[in-house]
Amino acid sequence: MANHDETVTVPTHRTEPPTHDGLPVIGNTHQLVREQGGLYENAAEHGDVVRLQILGIGDFYQVNHPALAERILVEDRERFRKASLSQEDLGDLLGQGLVLSEGDLWKRQRERIQPAFYMDRIADYADTMTAEVQSAAAEWRGRPTLNVENEMKGLTLRILVKSMFGSELDYEDRGVRETVRALQEPGQPAKQPVARMVPKWVPIPMWRRYKQGIDEMEELIEELVSQRRSDGVGGRDDLLSMLLTGTDEDGDTMSDTLLRDEMMTFLFAGHETTATALTFTWLLLGQHPDSQQRIAEEAAEVLDGEYATFDDLPELECTEQVIREAMRLYPPVPSIPRETTERLELGGYTLPAGATVAPMQWTIHRDERFWDDPLAFRPERFAGDDERPKFAYFPFGGGPRRCIGQQFALVEAKLILATLARQYHLTLLSDPNIDLSVSITTRPLDSIRMRAEPRE
Repeated sequence: MANHDETVTVPTHRTEPPTHDGLPVIGNTHQLVREQGGLYENAAEHGDVVRLQILGIGDFYQVNHPALAERILVEDRERFRKASLSQEDLGDLLGQGLVLSEGDLWKRQRERIQPAFYMDRIADYADTMTAEVQSAAAEWRGRPTLNVENEMKGLTLRILVKSMFGSELDYEDRGVRETVRALQEPGQPAKQPVARMVPKWVPIPMWRRYKQGIDEMEELIEELVSQRRSDGVGGRDDLLSMLLTGTDEDGDTMSDTLLRDEMMTFLFAGHETTATALTFTWLLLGQHPDSQQRIAEEAAEVLDGEYATFDDLPELECTEQVIREAMRLYPPVPSIPRETTERLELGGYTLPAGATVAPMQWTIHRDERFWDDPLAFRPERFAGDDERPKFAYFPFGGGPRRCIGQQFALVEAKLILATLARQYHLTLLSDPNIDLSVSITTRPLDSIRMRAEPRE
Protein backbone atom coordinates (compact mmCIF):
# COMPACT_ATOMS: atom_id res chain seq x y z
CA MET A 1 0.00 0.00 0.00
CA ALA A 2 1.02 3.60 -0.53
CA ASN A 3 2.27 5.05 2.73
CA HIS A 4 1.06 8.61 1.96
CA ASP A 5 4.35 9.91 3.38
CA GLU A 6 4.36 13.71 3.60
CA THR A 7 8.04 13.87 4.55
CA VAL A 8 10.52 15.22 2.02
CA THR A 9 13.74 13.21 1.85
CA VAL A 10 16.48 15.70 2.75
CA PRO A 11 20.07 15.02 1.66
CA THR A 12 22.74 15.00 4.33
CA HIS A 13 25.91 15.51 2.31
CA ARG A 14 25.27 17.64 -0.76
CA THR A 15 23.84 21.06 -1.64
CA GLU A 16 23.14 20.58 -5.36
CA PRO A 17 20.29 18.37 -6.60
CA PRO A 18 21.19 15.18 -8.44
CA THR A 19 21.36 15.47 -12.23
CA HIS A 20 19.57 12.94 -14.40
CA ASP A 21 22.04 11.24 -16.73
CA GLY A 22 22.27 12.76 -20.19
CA LEU A 23 24.73 13.31 -23.02
CA PRO A 24 27.52 15.88 -23.37
CA VAL A 25 26.36 19.27 -24.64
CA ILE A 26 22.72 18.28 -25.27
CA GLY A 27 22.06 16.93 -21.77
CA ASN A 28 18.59 15.36 -21.60
CA THR A 29 17.30 16.88 -24.83
CA HIS A 30 17.30 13.60 -26.76
CA GLN A 31 15.24 11.97 -23.99
CA LEU A 32 12.81 14.88 -24.09
CA VAL A 33 12.32 14.34 -27.81
CA ARG A 34 11.86 10.59 -27.55
CA GLU A 35 9.56 10.27 -24.56
CA GLN A 36 8.82 13.19 -22.30
CA GLY A 37 6.69 11.36 -19.77
CA GLY A 38 9.27 8.59 -19.49
CA LEU A 39 12.03 11.15 -19.01
CA TYR A 40 10.23 12.73 -16.08
CA GLU A 41 9.39 9.39 -14.50
CA ASN A 42 12.98 8.15 -14.80
CA ALA A 43 14.34 11.42 -13.45
CA ALA A 44 12.01 11.22 -10.45
CA GLU A 45 13.82 8.08 -9.31
CA HIS A 46 16.71 10.33 -8.24
CA GLY A 47 14.64 12.07 -5.59
CA ASP A 48 12.27 14.92 -4.83
CA VAL A 49 14.32 17.59 -6.64
CA VAL A 50 16.20 16.60 -9.81
CA ARG A 51 18.12 18.68 -12.32
CA LEU A 52 17.57 18.18 -16.04
CA GLN A 53 19.60 19.91 -18.75
CA ILE A 54 17.70 20.87 -21.90
CA LEU A 55 18.95 22.72 -24.97
CA GLY A 56 17.38 26.15 -25.11
CA ILE A 57 16.37 26.02 -21.44
CA GLY A 58 19.52 25.13 -19.54
CA ASP A 59 19.03 23.79 -16.03
CA PHE A 60 15.47 22.71 -15.26
CA TYR A 61 14.67 21.55 -11.72
CA GLN A 62 11.93 18.94 -11.59
CA VAL A 63 10.03 18.85 -8.27
CA ASN A 64 8.46 15.52 -7.31
CA HIS A 65 6.94 15.90 -3.85
CA PRO A 66 3.57 17.35 -2.73
CA ALA A 67 5.07 19.29 0.18
CA LEU A 68 7.54 21.06 -2.12
CA ALA A 69 4.81 21.76 -4.67
CA GLU A 70 2.73 23.34 -1.91
CA ARG A 71 5.66 25.44 -0.78
CA ILE A 72 6.29 26.76 -4.30
CA LEU A 73 2.65 27.43 -5.17
CA VAL A 74 1.27 28.48 -1.77
CA GLU A 75 3.41 28.82 1.31
CA ASP A 76 6.47 30.54 -0.17
CA ARG A 77 4.99 31.73 -3.45
CA GLU A 78 6.45 35.26 -3.25
CA ARG A 79 9.88 33.73 -3.87
CA PHE A 80 8.73 31.94 -7.04
CA ARG A 81 7.50 34.07 -9.95
CA LYS A 82 6.07 32.91 -13.27
CA ALA A 83 8.93 31.36 -15.22
CA SER A 84 10.50 33.28 -18.10
CA LEU A 85 10.25 29.93 -19.88
CA SER A 86 6.45 30.33 -19.88
CA GLN A 87 6.73 33.85 -21.26
CA GLU A 88 9.01 32.63 -24.04
CA ASP A 89 6.67 29.79 -24.92
CA LEU A 90 3.34 31.60 -24.68
CA GLY A 91 3.95 35.34 -24.42
CA ASP A 92 3.12 36.24 -28.02
CA LEU A 93 0.04 34.01 -27.89
CA LEU A 94 -1.47 34.84 -24.48
CA GLY A 95 0.15 38.21 -23.78
CA GLN A 96 -0.70 39.50 -20.30
CA GLY A 97 -3.78 37.34 -19.82
CA LEU A 98 -4.42 35.61 -16.49
CA VAL A 99 -2.10 32.69 -17.23
CA LEU A 100 1.01 34.86 -17.61
CA SER A 101 0.36 38.18 -15.87
CA GLU A 102 1.95 38.98 -12.50
CA GLY A 103 1.55 41.27 -9.50
CA ASP A 104 -1.06 44.02 -9.42
CA LEU A 105 -2.16 43.43 -13.01
CA TRP A 106 -2.91 39.77 -12.32
CA LYS A 107 -4.73 40.61 -9.08
CA ARG A 108 -6.84 43.31 -10.77
CA GLN A 109 -7.76 41.05 -13.66
CA ARG A 110 -8.51 38.07 -11.44
CA GLU A 111 -10.90 40.15 -9.34
CA ARG A 112 -12.54 41.55 -12.45
CA ILE A 113 -13.08 38.14 -14.08
CA GLN A 114 -13.83 35.97 -11.02
CA PRO A 115 -17.59 36.74 -10.88
CA ALA A 116 -18.02 35.07 -14.28
CA PHE A 117 -17.03 31.80 -12.59
CA TYR A 118 -19.17 31.93 -9.46
CA MET A 119 -21.25 28.78 -9.12
CA ASP A 120 -24.56 30.57 -9.74
CA ARG A 121 -23.21 31.76 -13.08
CA ILE A 122 -21.91 28.28 -13.91
CA ALA A 123 -25.41 26.96 -13.22
CA ASP A 124 -26.66 29.29 -15.95
CA TYR A 125 -23.89 28.22 -18.32
CA ALA A 126 -24.90 24.61 -17.69
CA ASP A 127 -28.07 25.11 -19.73
CA THR A 128 -25.87 25.89 -22.75
CA MET A 129 -23.61 22.94 -21.97
CA THR A 130 -26.60 20.60 -21.85
CA ALA A 131 -28.01 21.89 -25.13
CA GLU A 132 -24.69 21.64 -26.95
CA VAL A 133 -23.89 18.12 -25.79
CA GLN A 134 -27.39 16.99 -26.72
CA SER A 135 -26.84 18.37 -30.24
CA ALA A 136 -23.50 16.58 -30.42
CA ALA A 137 -25.10 13.31 -29.32
CA ALA A 138 -27.68 13.60 -32.08
CA GLU A 139 -24.94 14.23 -34.67
CA TRP A 140 -23.12 11.03 -33.67
CA ARG A 141 -25.94 8.81 -34.91
CA GLY A 142 -25.10 7.07 -38.14
CA ARG A 143 -21.38 7.85 -37.97
CA PRO A 144 -19.32 4.63 -37.98
CA THR A 145 -16.18 6.02 -36.34
CA LEU A 146 -15.20 9.12 -34.40
CA ASN A 147 -11.93 10.95 -33.83
CA VAL A 148 -12.59 11.52 -30.13
CA GLU A 149 -10.11 14.36 -29.69
CA ASN A 150 -11.65 16.33 -32.55
CA GLU A 151 -15.14 15.71 -31.21
CA MET A 152 -14.26 16.88 -27.72
CA LYS A 153 -12.37 19.96 -28.96
CA GLY A 154 -15.23 21.01 -31.19
CA LEU A 155 -17.82 20.49 -28.46
CA THR A 156 -15.92 22.28 -25.68
CA LEU A 157 -15.10 25.21 -27.99
CA ARG A 158 -18.76 25.63 -28.96
CA ILE A 159 -19.74 25.54 -25.30
CA LEU A 160 -17.11 28.10 -24.33
CA VAL A 161 -17.91 30.56 -27.11
CA LYS A 162 -21.66 30.35 -26.62
CA SER A 163 -21.74 30.41 -22.82
CA MET A 164 -18.87 32.81 -22.11
CA PHE A 165 -18.98 35.02 -25.21
CA GLY A 166 -22.64 34.74 -26.24
CA SER A 167 -21.83 33.80 -29.84
CA GLU A 168 -22.05 30.86 -32.21
CA LEU A 169 -18.96 29.27 -33.76
CA ASP A 170 -18.59 26.37 -36.14
CA TYR A 171 -15.38 24.60 -35.20
CA GLU A 172 -14.89 22.92 -38.56
CA ASP A 173 -16.01 25.67 -40.93
CA ARG A 174 -13.81 28.26 -39.25
CA GLY A 175 -10.76 26.00 -39.43
CA VAL A 176 -10.13 26.25 -35.70
CA ARG A 177 -8.79 22.69 -35.58
CA GLU A 178 -5.95 23.54 -37.97
CA THR A 179 -5.29 26.82 -36.18
CA VAL A 180 -4.97 25.13 -32.79
CA ARG A 181 -2.73 22.46 -34.30
CA ALA A 182 -0.38 25.16 -35.65
CA LEU A 183 -0.25 26.84 -32.23
CA GLN A 184 0.57 23.55 -30.53
CA GLU A 185 3.23 22.45 -33.01
CA PRO A 186 6.24 24.04 -31.22
CA GLY A 187 5.36 22.06 -28.09
CA GLN A 188 5.54 18.66 -29.78
CA PRO A 189 8.45 16.52 -28.50
CA ALA A 190 10.29 16.41 -31.82
CA LYS A 191 9.82 20.14 -32.41
CA GLN A 192 10.75 21.48 -28.96
CA PRO A 193 14.54 21.60 -29.48
CA VAL A 194 13.99 23.53 -32.71
CA ALA A 195 11.52 25.84 -31.00
CA ARG A 196 14.04 26.53 -28.21
CA MET A 197 17.00 27.12 -30.49
CA VAL A 198 15.51 28.94 -33.49
CA PRO A 199 14.09 32.44 -32.80
CA LYS A 200 10.52 33.06 -33.86
CA TRP A 201 11.59 35.76 -36.30
CA VAL A 202 13.40 33.16 -38.40
CA PRO A 203 10.88 32.24 -41.17
CA ILE A 204 11.01 28.46 -40.87
CA PRO A 205 7.71 26.71 -41.80
CA MET A 206 6.81 25.94 -38.17
CA TRP A 207 7.05 29.60 -37.11
CA ARG A 208 5.20 30.78 -40.21
CA ARG A 209 2.32 28.42 -39.35
CA TYR A 210 2.46 29.51 -35.70
CA LYS A 211 2.25 33.21 -36.54
CA GLN A 212 -0.53 32.60 -39.02
CA GLY A 213 -2.39 30.71 -36.26
CA ILE A 214 -2.11 33.73 -33.94
CA ASP A 215 -3.39 35.99 -36.71
CA GLU A 216 -6.37 33.71 -37.30
CA MET A 217 -7.22 33.59 -33.59
CA GLU A 218 -6.97 37.38 -33.34
CA GLU A 219 -9.27 37.73 -36.34
CA LEU A 220 -11.80 35.48 -34.63
CA ILE A 221 -11.55 37.50 -31.41
CA GLU A 222 -12.07 40.78 -33.28
CA GLU A 223 -15.17 39.28 -34.87
CA LEU A 224 -16.61 38.14 -31.52
CA VAL A 225 -15.95 41.49 -29.87
CA SER A 226 -17.31 43.48 -32.81
CA GLN A 227 -20.45 41.38 -32.84
CA ARG A 228 -21.03 41.92 -29.13
CA ARG A 229 -20.44 45.66 -29.34
CA SER A 230 -22.88 45.81 -32.22
CA ASP A 231 -25.51 43.76 -30.37
CA GLY A 232 -24.95 45.62 -27.11
CA VAL A 233 -23.97 44.36 -23.67
CA GLY A 234 -26.97 45.60 -21.74
CA GLY A 235 -28.54 42.99 -19.49
CA ARG A 236 -25.76 40.46 -20.09
CA ASP A 237 -23.51 39.08 -17.38
CA ASP A 238 -21.30 36.63 -19.26
CA LEU A 239 -17.51 36.83 -19.41
CA LEU A 240 -17.28 38.97 -22.54
CA SER A 241 -19.67 41.54 -21.09
CA MET A 242 -17.56 41.71 -17.94
CA LEU A 243 -14.42 42.19 -20.01
CA LEU A 244 -16.02 44.98 -22.05
CA THR A 245 -17.76 46.91 -19.27
CA GLY A 246 -15.95 46.06 -16.03
CA THR A 247 -13.86 48.77 -14.40
CA ASP A 248 -10.98 48.63 -11.97
CA GLU A 249 -10.66 50.59 -8.73
CA ASP A 250 -9.69 53.71 -10.71
CA GLY A 251 -12.79 53.44 -12.89
CA ASP A 252 -10.84 52.43 -15.99
CA THR A 253 -12.12 49.85 -18.46
CA MET A 254 -9.86 47.24 -20.00
CA SER A 255 -7.57 48.27 -22.86
CA ASP A 256 -8.08 46.67 -26.25
CA THR A 257 -4.68 44.97 -25.91
CA LEU A 258 -5.54 43.42 -22.57
CA LEU A 259 -9.00 42.49 -23.85
CA ARG A 260 -7.30 40.61 -26.68
CA ASP A 261 -4.98 38.84 -24.22
CA GLU A 262 -7.78 37.67 -21.94
CA MET A 263 -9.96 36.56 -24.86
CA MET A 264 -7.04 34.64 -26.33
CA THR A 265 -6.32 33.01 -22.96
CA PHE A 266 -9.87 31.74 -22.52
CA LEU A 267 -10.48 30.92 -26.19
CA PHE A 268 -7.31 28.86 -26.55
CA ALA A 269 -6.61 27.51 -23.06
CA GLY A 270 -10.22 27.46 -21.86
CA HIS A 271 -11.45 24.73 -24.16
CA GLU A 272 -8.21 22.90 -24.90
CA THR A 273 -7.51 21.48 -21.44
CA THR A 274 -11.08 20.29 -20.84
CA ALA A 275 -11.18 18.66 -24.27
CA THR A 276 -7.90 16.92 -23.54
CA ALA A 277 -9.14 15.63 -20.18
CA LEU A 278 -12.25 14.21 -21.85
CA THR A 279 -10.21 12.69 -24.69
CA PHE A 280 -8.07 10.74 -22.25
CA THR A 281 -11.17 9.82 -20.25
CA TRP A 282 -12.69 8.18 -23.34
CA LEU A 283 -9.39 6.46 -24.13
CA LEU A 284 -9.35 4.93 -20.64
CA LEU A 285 -13.03 3.99 -20.76
CA GLY A 286 -12.39 2.27 -24.08
CA GLN A 287 -9.76 0.15 -22.33
CA HIS A 288 -11.95 -0.45 -19.26
CA PRO A 289 -15.48 -1.26 -20.46
CA ASP A 290 -16.55 -2.16 -16.92
CA SER A 291 -16.03 1.44 -15.83
CA GLN A 292 -17.83 2.69 -18.91
CA GLN A 293 -20.76 0.43 -18.07
CA ARG A 294 -20.88 1.73 -14.49
CA ILE A 295 -21.18 5.36 -15.53
CA ALA A 296 -23.77 4.43 -18.17
CA GLU A 297 -25.83 2.64 -15.50
CA GLU A 298 -25.42 5.59 -13.14
CA ALA A 299 -26.64 7.97 -15.85
CA ALA A 300 -29.63 5.74 -16.64
CA GLU A 301 -30.58 5.79 -12.96
CA VAL A 302 -29.97 9.49 -12.28
CA LEU A 303 -30.97 11.31 -15.46
CA ASP A 304 -34.57 12.21 -16.19
CA GLY A 305 -34.26 11.32 -19.86
CA GLU A 306 -31.21 11.06 -22.09
CA TYR A 307 -29.21 14.13 -21.12
CA ALA A 308 -27.68 15.45 -17.90
CA THR A 309 -28.54 18.79 -16.32
CA PHE A 310 -26.96 20.87 -13.59
CA ASP A 311 -29.38 19.47 -11.00
CA ASP A 312 -28.15 15.93 -11.73
CA LEU A 313 -24.51 16.66 -10.89
CA PRO A 314 -24.50 15.83 -7.14
CA GLU A 315 -25.68 12.27 -7.89
CA LEU A 316 -23.17 11.62 -10.69
CA GLU A 317 -20.54 10.41 -8.25
CA CYS A 318 -19.08 7.59 -10.35
CA THR A 319 -18.86 9.90 -13.35
CA GLU A 320 -16.87 12.43 -11.36
CA GLN A 321 -14.55 9.73 -10.03
CA VAL A 322 -13.78 8.60 -13.58
CA ILE A 323 -12.95 12.15 -14.67
CA ARG A 324 -10.72 12.77 -11.67
CA GLU A 325 -8.86 9.50 -12.17
CA ALA A 326 -8.31 10.31 -15.85
CA MET A 327 -6.82 13.68 -14.85
CA ARG A 328 -4.60 11.93 -12.34
CA LEU A 329 -3.10 9.64 -14.97
CA TYR A 330 -3.09 12.28 -17.72
CA PRO A 331 -3.05 15.71 -16.08
CA PRO A 332 -3.93 18.27 -18.79
CA VAL A 333 -1.19 20.53 -17.40
CA PRO A 334 1.71 18.19 -16.50
CA SER A 335 3.90 20.73 -14.68
CA ILE A 336 3.79 24.32 -13.39
CA PRO A 337 7.08 26.10 -14.09
CA ARG A 338 8.18 28.84 -11.71
CA GLU A 339 11.39 30.83 -11.37
CA THR A 340 13.24 31.56 -8.14
CA THR A 341 13.48 35.27 -7.30
CA GLU A 342 16.53 34.72 -5.08
CA ARG A 343 19.00 32.07 -4.00
CA LEU A 344 17.10 29.68 -1.75
CA GLU A 345 16.87 26.21 -0.25
CA LEU A 346 14.42 23.67 -1.64
CA GLY A 347 14.19 20.10 -0.43
CA GLY A 348 17.57 20.39 1.29
CA TYR A 349 19.33 21.71 -1.84
CA THR A 350 20.52 25.20 -2.69
CA LEU A 351 19.13 26.65 -5.90
CA PRO A 352 20.38 29.84 -7.56
CA ALA A 353 18.28 32.93 -8.26
CA GLY A 354 16.57 32.69 -11.63
CA ALA A 355 16.37 28.90 -11.57
CA THR A 356 13.43 27.26 -13.36
CA VAL A 357 11.64 24.91 -10.97
CA ALA A 358 8.58 22.88 -11.90
CA PRO A 359 6.21 21.10 -9.51
CA MET A 360 5.41 18.06 -11.62
CA GLN A 361 1.85 16.76 -11.64
CA TRP A 362 2.96 14.05 -14.05
CA THR A 363 5.26 12.40 -11.51
CA ILE A 364 3.48 13.27 -8.26
CA HIS A 365 0.17 11.91 -9.59
CA ARG A 366 1.96 8.65 -10.43
CA ASP A 367 4.10 8.30 -7.29
CA GLU A 368 3.66 5.00 -5.43
CA ARG A 369 4.34 6.79 -2.14
CA PHE A 370 0.93 8.43 -2.47
CA TRP A 371 -1.02 6.14 -4.80
CA ASP A 372 -1.50 2.37 -4.60
CA ASP A 373 -0.74 0.73 -7.95
CA PRO A 374 -0.29 4.20 -9.43
CA LEU A 375 -0.39 3.31 -13.13
CA ALA A 376 -3.70 1.43 -12.83
CA PHE A 377 -6.99 3.09 -13.77
CA ARG A 378 -9.03 2.88 -10.57
CA PRO A 379 -11.71 5.60 -10.29
CA GLU A 380 -12.80 4.31 -6.88
CA ARG A 381 -9.68 5.99 -5.43
CA PHE A 382 -11.75 9.15 -5.33
CA ALA A 383 -14.64 7.69 -3.37
CA GLY A 384 -14.75 8.73 0.28
CA ASP A 385 -12.22 10.70 2.30
CA ASP A 386 -8.75 11.36 0.95
CA GLU A 387 -5.87 11.03 3.44
CA ARG A 388 -3.16 11.93 0.94
CA PRO A 389 -1.12 15.12 1.15
CA LYS A 390 -3.00 18.07 -0.30
CA PHE A 391 -0.76 18.39 -3.34
CA ALA A 392 -0.62 14.70 -4.15
CA TYR A 393 -3.35 15.63 -6.64
CA PHE A 394 -3.45 19.10 -8.21
CA PRO A 395 -4.58 18.97 -11.85
CA PHE A 396 -5.80 22.58 -11.65
CA GLY A 397 -2.72 23.92 -9.88
CA GLY A 398 -3.00 25.40 -6.42
CA GLY A 399 -2.86 28.50 -4.29
CA PRO A 400 -4.13 31.92 -5.40
CA ARG A 401 -3.32 31.08 -9.03
CA ARG A 402 -5.39 27.89 -9.09
CA CYS A 403 -7.20 27.68 -12.43
CA ILE A 404 -10.09 30.15 -12.38
CA GLY A 405 -12.16 27.83 -14.57
CA GLN A 406 -11.88 24.71 -12.39
CA GLN A 407 -15.57 24.45 -11.50
CA PHE A 408 -16.66 25.39 -15.02
CA ALA A 409 -14.48 22.61 -16.43
CA LEU A 410 -15.67 19.96 -13.96
CA VAL A 411 -19.33 20.78 -14.48
CA GLU A 412 -18.84 20.74 -18.25
CA ALA A 413 -16.93 17.45 -18.22
CA LYS A 414 -19.53 15.70 -16.04
CA LEU A 415 -22.45 16.86 -18.18
CA ILE A 416 -20.70 15.77 -21.39
CA LEU A 417 -19.55 12.39 -20.10
CA ALA A 418 -22.85 11.46 -18.45
CA THR A 419 -24.96 12.41 -21.47
CA LEU A 420 -22.79 10.65 -24.04
CA ALA A 421 -22.26 7.54 -21.89
CA ARG A 422 -26.03 7.38 -21.34
CA GLN A 423 -26.68 7.31 -25.09
CA TYR A 424 -23.63 5.53 -26.53
CA HIS A 425 -21.20 2.71 -25.91
CA LEU A 426 -17.78 3.64 -27.25
CA THR A 427 -15.37 0.96 -28.45
CA LEU A 428 -11.70 1.76 -28.95
CA LEU A 429 -10.57 1.01 -32.52
CA SER A 430 -7.07 2.51 -32.59
CA ASP A 431 -3.93 1.36 -30.79
CA PRO A 432 -4.26 2.09 -27.04
CA ASN A 433 -0.49 2.64 -26.77
CA ILE A 434 -0.44 6.21 -28.04
CA ASP A 435 2.46 8.64 -28.28
CA LEU A 436 2.11 11.66 -26.03
CA SER A 437 3.30 15.21 -25.80
CA VAL A 438 3.96 15.98 -22.13
CA SER A 439 4.93 19.62 -22.44
CA ILE A 440 2.94 22.79 -21.75
CA THR A 441 -0.09 20.51 -21.89
CA THR A 442 -0.50 16.74 -22.05
CA ARG A 443 -1.83 15.77 -25.48
CA PRO A 444 -2.16 12.63 -27.58
CA LEU A 445 0.00 12.75 -30.71
CA ASP A 446 -1.91 9.87 -32.31
CA SER A 447 -5.55 9.88 -33.38
CA ILE A 448 -7.89 8.12 -30.97
CA ARG A 449 -10.59 6.48 -33.08
CA MET A 450 -13.67 4.96 -31.48
CA ARG A 451 -16.92 3.42 -32.63
CA ALA A 452 -20.03 4.90 -31.03
CA GLU A 453 -22.93 2.43 -30.80
CA PRO A 454 -26.32 3.75 -29.59
CA ARG A 455 -27.55 2.12 -26.40
CA GLU A 456 -31.00 0.58 -26.47
